[in-house]
Amino acid sequence: MDKTYEWFLEADLSEYEGKYIAIIKENLFFAGDDPEELYKKAQKEYPDHEIVLWKVPSGDTLIFSTYNENRET
Repeated sequence: MDKTYEWFLEADLSEYEGKYIAIIKENLFFAGDDPEELYKKAQKEYPDHEIVLWKVPSGDTLIFSTYNENRET
């Protein structure tokens, strides 16, 4: 499983419900309502890092994931 995705699933993001977050190296750096603005801000401050944007769901959410036992790692 991707480390950023795993971090997203395990982190307590309840204070960011309904907002977009920018994750860099399994850490939350920015949160806001406008994903484009958020990405530009993160990119400006961390130009050499991968930036992952997620929208934190509101309320109870069920996340499905698939597992492929034949996948090469």
